[in-house]
Amino acid sequence: MATALQSVRLTARSCACSTFSQQYAARSIGRRRTFATTPLLLKRKGRSAEAKKEGLEKLQKKSGRDLAGLFAENDEILRELEEELEADVEIGPTPPDIDPVPKHMLKDTFLNMGDPEPFEEGAGFPEEDQDDISSLAHRELEQHREWRHYARLAAWEMPLLSKLAKPFEPPTGDMPLRFRYTTYMGESHPAEKKVVLEFSTADMPNLTPMQREKLKKLVGVRYNPETDVVRMSCEMHETQAQNKRYLGDMVDNLLKEARDPTDTFEDVPLDTRHHHFKPKPHFPREWLLTEERKAELEKLRQQATMLDQQREAAGQLVDGVRQIQAANAARKALRDPLAHAMADLPAAGKGKGGKRVAVRR
Repeated sequence: MATALQSVRLTARSCACSTFSQQYAARSIGRRRTFATTPLLLKRKGRSAEAKKEGLEKLQKKSGRDLAGLFAENDEILRELEEELEADVEIGPTPPDIDPVPKHMLKDTFLNMGDPEPFEEGAGFPEEDQDDISSLAHRELEQHREWRHYARLAAWEMPLLSKLAKPFEPPTGDMPLRFRYTTYMGESHPAEKKVVLEFSTADMPNLTPMQREKLKKLVGVRYNPETDVVRMSCEMHETQAQNKRYLGDMVDNLLKEARDPTDTFEDVPLDTRHHHFKPKPHFPREWLLTEERKAELEKLRQQATMLDQQREAAGQLVDGVRQIQAANAARKALRDPLAHAMADLPAAGKGKGGKRVAVRR
């Protein structure tokens, strides 16, 4: 079957008047010549009838034939062929319809499971069907859009916030609770809903010393005995407002239990094993410079100066600079005679007295 299709294809191509490359080439809009694929040549204006006649006579002499009679006989035949084939010469004969060889789909097995291959029917490269950038470039563009969004907010929206600015007022005794929130500048994060609450037991109103001690025992490991601060946090709800409300209710319940006189927890000691006390080094008081210590150090310096002066007067004080200069002078005096003695020795030659001995070190 393949051999028969190949022979039909070659026969169809041989019947075509134009080559394969010329079928897909740009066609001229000018009129074409009969039995040719090139456009019709224009008439030359500079050639006269006499010149044509002279040229025809030269061709007759060279060929030895009656060319004028041949041209007259063929004019009518050529004219008829031109009228019949005028429409078909432009595009040539239509090639026969040949059905393409069907592409067989591969059977789905373990080795070819997944996306279809480009050579399979109905499959192709995704770049041919769409004109888009890569996912990495999309992420870069999204980041650039976010930067421009915040730049616009800083340029146009943030100056308007100065109208809503309020002067800072330090918290009073009626506001002992301190809440801390976490934000990630618009990004979704699981820790964004967390709220942290801090308060000092000494700042809580309407509590007796016994009730404060009971409050410390109730909070347990959340109490810091060094700073006297209770720290609690909540992140089990979806929003910060819900977590803040939960912490506020928890503080109210703790204060209610601390004020309950039915059980004061006096027999329960305060457990601080959860906290590790870090020793803080302190500067020794004995090392502090007092007025008496300054006077004593000044007296010792004066005594050392007087002792040096007495030794210098008696010649017992050693001058280090003089000692170094004397040692350098002695070393130079020993080196000069040795250099003169080495210069007076005769130079070793290549004769009998100039024998060289190789020594391996």
